[in-house]
Amino acid sequence: MYLESAVFENFRNIDKFSCELVNGVNIFYGNNAQGKTNVLEGIYLFAGGKSFRHAKERDMICFEKENARISISYVTAERQNKMEMRLSRGVKKQMLKNGVKILKASEFIGNFKAVLFFPDHLGIVKNEPSVRRAFIDGAISQISPSYLANLMEYGKILEQRNALLKNYVNYGASFDMTFSILSEKLAVCAARITSVRAKYLARLSEIVDICLNDMTGSAEHVSFEYITSISGSAGEELFDVTENEKRYRRALSVNTEKEKILGVTLAGAHKDDFEIKLNGHAAKLFCSQGQQRSIALAMKLAEGEIAREKSGEMPVFLFDDVLSELDAERKRYILSKLADRQVIITSCAESDFDKFIANASQKIYVENGTFSYR
Repeated sequence: MYLESAVFENFRNIDKFSCELVNGVNIFYGNNAQGKTNVLEGIYLFAGGKSFRHAKERDMICFEKENARISISYVTAERQNKMEMRLSRGVKKQMLKNGVKILKASEFIGNFKAVLFFPDHLGIVKNEPSVRRAFIDGAISQISPSYLANLMEYGKILEQRNALLKNYVNYGASFDMTFSILSEKLAVCAARITSVRAKYLARLSEIVDICLNDMTGSAEHVSFEYITSISGSAGEELFDVTENEKRYRRALSVNTEKEKILGVTLAGAHKDDFEIKLNGHAAKLFCSQGQQRSIALAMKLAEGEIAREKSGEMPVFLFDDVLSELDAERKRYILSKLADRQVIITSCAESDFDKFIANASQKIYVENGTFSYR
């Protein structure tokens, strides 16, 4: 898969920009706050369905404009495709593929596949569990529509169960039956989610360890340990959906009174996490900034490799400020792994990649939302 072109209209600080991209390395460079990351944000909308900056749709529309439009053309082994997203103030966004409107996010996400790295991803190592769940959910959702649909269903059931817990006194005799139904639905959804995540993490761990080992000359090894709210379960035990259902049913039945007091569900896939260990020690406690970045980048390379294994095609790589805080050898390794893939990279300096990439396929200078090829 590769991205042929992208068109931006009234998006962020970009009035109008149409670019042709090469199936190699595309470097957008210029000073900070000029619009480089806006390009990546617009492209990633087609992979993730929403802004990786957690921006509201109206905030991605140019000031004093009512509408914005972004479109991409990309090629797979099967055909050429065009996708479009239209943003309007006060109106739900419109999504199209090859001219046909798509109403469900689960049918939009996964058509165009991209692996994104931007500085906030350093939080994968040290930040709260929700950051790691967001990483693994985003990666799996692009390669498994059924997983995304199940994840969205889980969110709805969890919201209903929490609402019931917050207002249980108003339900009277109907509480027990409604609560039992929602708990069963939640257990079934959670079991599937945890199983898929655990399998994905096992494969991710294998590839990341190889990457980090190669990157550091065998000096560093990494491993992942999946953590759930299901007591007494770990590793490959979590692959079994049926057993997971039993465990979640038990976990969801033992804390009802406490849940009523707190008004929240205390067990489920929304509590899952995974611990990252570097050379056998908790990475979040001992990693330097450079090691954090190395692990996060290795995870992104592994994400791309798993996407290729599952879909048969390598996704597009979108890398924002990728080389900061890496020594020369780590830079060389990361960029060598991107040599045979389509990459769209942002940088402050034009020369950042010259010594590591023999043939930087295309360079585009960015200044105040305008673009010029160099």
